[in-house]
Amino acid sequence: MTHRRHITTVIGCLVFLALPAGAAALVALRAGDELTVAGQWVVVRKIDTLPLVDSDYSRRFRFDSFENPKLKQLRERYKLDAVVAAGTTEFDKQVLLLDWANRQFKKFGKPSSKARGAIDVLAAIDDGHTFFCQHYADVLVSAAASLGWYDRPLALRRPDHVGKGSTEHTSTEMWSSVHRKWVMMDPTFAMYAEKAGVPLSAYELRQEWFLRDAKDVTFVVGKERTRYRKSDLPVLRGHYPGFGDLHLDASAITPYAFIGYIPSTDLMDRGPDYAKMLITQDAIGGGTKWHKRDIPKDPATDPYFPIHQAAVTLSKADGGLRVSLATLTPNFKAYEARVNGGEWKPTPPEWTWTPHAGPNKLEVRAVNQFGVPGAVSTVEVDVAK
Repeated sequence: MTHRRHITTVIGCLVFLALPAGAAALVALRAGDELTVAGQWVVVRKIDTLPLVDSDYSRRFRFDSFENPKLKQLRERYKLDAVVAAGTTEFDKQVLLLDWANRQFKKFGKPSSKARGAIDVLAAIDDGHTFFCQHYADVLVSAAASLGWYDRPLALRRPDHVGKGSTEHTSTEMWSSVHRKWVMMDPTFAMYAEKAGVPLSAYELRQEWFLRDAKDVTFVVGKERTRYRKSDLPVLRGHYPGFGDLHLDASAITPYAFIGYIPSTDLMDRGPDYAKMLITQDAIGGGTKWHKRDIPKDPATDPYFPIHQAAVTLSKADGGLRVSLATLTPNFKAYEARVNGGEWKPTPPEWTWTPHAGPNKLEVRAVNQFGVPGAVSTVEVDVAK
């Protein structure tokens, strides 16, 4: 294994990897390529990796820091490791945390306290105060951060001409390394949505609801993961004195017409960064006026840059295959790799892999300072015997 010098730069809590001089000239291999390496015939069968996206949108996001003592305080005070312990996969654990955040709130309605940020809100709940959707999001975003996950708050608004009920709503999107995508998680209702068994992002839910009448959408509620179709709505989620019944119904989904992506998760310190928010806004809004912010040209892609990944570039090298890694991982710690199902071991961001005769499988991932591994990238090559 050979090592080459890389430069890692940190912007806020985002980590970008700059490849060494001359790396840009390397010819990246693709699945299906065939080449001779060290006198052996090599066929690249598979390269499955999430890309590194460096854009205005990815750069504006700031995630909470591993060094923030409030995260440790939140995690330990509310025994969040125990809350999620029963989950088999990371996503199972995230659903348990979603349910926990929802169950902390005893009163719903107009806030009776000015508390913001998870620790202050939870303390105010114990004092008998009333809160609504913004505060549910405060709790879930920071609770997720305390466990080494990435959850971002969303500001939502329904079109003026659609439905009744609340005009605006607050929800979240959590990065799922299991599903390798951002997943909408609404702590007010302990709900996420899925299609064909795959959890949906906020934008995907929006498109399904407004353009396809949500005919293939399942709404999944609570740690029990009770499933409902649109025809099952409304679903009672609780009765709150002074407010009445809280239902999961159409009024909870129509605000996804406008999606405001708030690019800050350090809510216990800095709070939501509305100034740099970007908004999905198009004909679905029907002329409704809302905040004036940046509008992504490609709303299905621009806000949905991957994080906590190990983007792999494979190229030819003397004596083997050069593996170059890059990542956008808040609180990045290290890369890990394993070969042919062996043990995960630390690896540098660039090295030379010498596969053996026959089939070979390389897996790589990024690990953050919380010790949480990210999405796995996979390379498979065959070497002629």
